[in-house]
Amino acid sequence: MITFRIFLTLFLLLILVGQLPANEGLRHITVEGKICCLEEGIAGVLVTDGEFSTLTDSSGKYHLLSDSDKTFVYYTLPSGYESPVKNGLPIFYKRINNEKTDLFVRNFEIIKSEKNQEKHVFIVWADPQVIEEAELDLFKDVVSDVKESIAGLDPSNSIHGISCGDMVFDRLNLFDPYIAVMAETGIPFYHVIGNHDMDYSNITNETSSLTYQEKFGPSYYSFNKGKIHYITLNDVFYYGYSYHYMGYLDQKQIDWLKADLKLVPKGTTVIVSLHIPTKYAESKKKPGLLELQKNAMVNAEVLYDLLSDYEVHIMAGHSHEHWNTIISDTIMEHTHSAACAAWWQGEIGIDGTPRGYTVYEVDGNKLTWYFKGVNKSKEEQFTLHPDGSDEEYPDCFIANVYNYDPLWKVLWLENGVVKGEMEQYWGEDPAAKVLYKPGKNSKYSWLATGQTHHLFKAERTQKEDHISVQVVDRFGNVYTQELK
Repeated sequence: MITFRIFLTLFLLLILVGQLPANEGLRHITVEGKICCLEEGIAGVLVTDGEFSTLTDSSGKYHLLSDSDKTFVYYTLPSGYESPVKNGLPIFYKRINNEKTDLFVRNFEIIKSEKNQEKHVFIVWADPQVIEEAELDLFKDVVSDVKESIAGLDPSNSIHGISCGDMVFDRLNLFDPYIAVMAETGIPFYHVIGNHDMDYSNITNETSSLTYQEKFGPSYYSFNKGKIHYITLNDVFYYGYSYHYMGYLDQKQIDWLKADLKLVPKGTTVIVSLHIPTKYAESKKKPGLLELQKNAMVNAEVLYDLLSDYEVHIMAGHSHEHWNTIISDTIMEHTHSAACAAWWQGEIGIDGTPRGYTVYEVDGNKLTWYFKGVNKSKEEQFTLHPDGSDEEYPDCFIANVYNYDPLWKVLWLENGVVKGEMEQYWGEDPAAKVLYKPGKNSKYSWLATGQTHHLFKAERTQKEDHISVQVVDRFGNVYTQELK
């Protein structure tokens, strides 16, 4: 008797080698038009249907040979310009599959930026994941906090947002109210499709994103801002069977990305946004095959190769945990904890990171960044737990440093004297372990903590001594807390 695992493997192979029936009635079409700013054509703009690409000529005109199965024609926004914004969403695309014709005329008007884009800011959140109307009120707290952060930034900065997927929790009817709340940030937000943003009632990967596209546009695209090139990818591949999916970049996107990068000078700083991280968090536990393919991009090496000539930061979500991964000397991945923390069941996520988002500040081609907890100060970059908080280390006090990467230092002081660096370890955040004890949550019985590597421990010399912890981030910023 054939097992489900064997069946699933054969089914995937069938998809990946392209043996499924071809789309019937496919015909060639032509898309043409002009990209203008104040009626003046803009040359050299990349225009694509997601598979075929072309450039505008000296007068801003383009001519694209396409196929009738394509949904959109869209452009890569050139540096120094902005796309029109509707309900907080940049509108850089137009539909081309809703008319029975072989010639589509689609013109675009873009806007000259009033701000110098050399210095700009972008805010990244992941996994708001609302499942009911009541959670939209909780999401409003995140949006309000983002607005406060924006108000504290240099007003000369151009600012945009990136959402790394799972805007909703399988309730696609909540897309519209999500958009209404998100738009209150007052900045354009670029979106990534997540596994919970897909229509699982459809039977193929290709049709699973139709509702998402109706609300947010293409699921992969690019734009420029200042000296930075931004790329958004769809790395959630739906099997067409219940909730089965994997992290995978399909051939069509790979080919599109090759064409896109041909126009990007080597050495450029590139921001790649996607949902499922390209690399699974290293841990003490070796993940099973199904766990691995659901939590990492299985063909990530292809992406790394394409990006090897650039300075790259990958923005990911999906995990509801926060961590940073140094992929290579030129590629760093930022996996963002959830804006909803643990599915709106508490103020911290399953790794102890507060619900929040990350602020990235751009100066030329350089980035700096910091994590921002909702209703917390920018200075609150870690949580300090007293001695005995972790039963595995009863004599140690614990620091959970949310946005840690290998260039950070976590020092402990006794009576004001630096005693050394705290010891990093894999474990469960003490507060999350209590809050999300398996079976405790009345709404989600499966809710439990996750192992994290941004925990640090140390044992004091004298029990009555005064203890403090000093955290120094990769940019030299110092954060200090006293143990209470």
